[in-house]
Amino acid sequence: MSTLVVGTVKNSGTGQPVFRDNTNSIVGQLVQVWVNFSGGNVNSFGIRSSGGVSSVVDNGTGDYTINFSTAFASDGSYCCTAQSREDNNGGQGDHNTYFQRVLAYTAASSIRMRTGTTSSHSDNDQVWVTCIGNY
Repeated sequence: MSTLVVGTVKNSGTGQPVFRDNTNSIVGQLVQVWVNFSGGNVNSFGIRSSGGVSSVVDNGTGDYTINFSTAFASDGSYCCTAQSREDNNGGQGDHNTYFQRVLAYTAASSIRMRTGTTSSHSDNDQVWVTCIGNY
């Protein structure tokens, strides 16, 4: 077994670098989409930092659409995980972050999500989302 030690990994073409096995099958890849944003509970709504995200839209209390800079191959070719926190000021703490069951809310170029509970949505102050998939 060999160990590769480098300072930079760069794709020689376009897109994210991928990791391949000895048969040239993809066995891993880097996260294509990530975002850290404020839902507007204490701090103003907006993106703190991101990669692969063109915008986040506030659709109402605790209801957001994350738009990707580059669309995935299809609405079924990626997956996302998310977590959120109400605020940093002694509030309720961690809340549920979930993706709605309405399939129309998942598209190749965006995903719609909610924060809060299933019975009460909230504009959480810290929201983190990561997505991986195929372009």
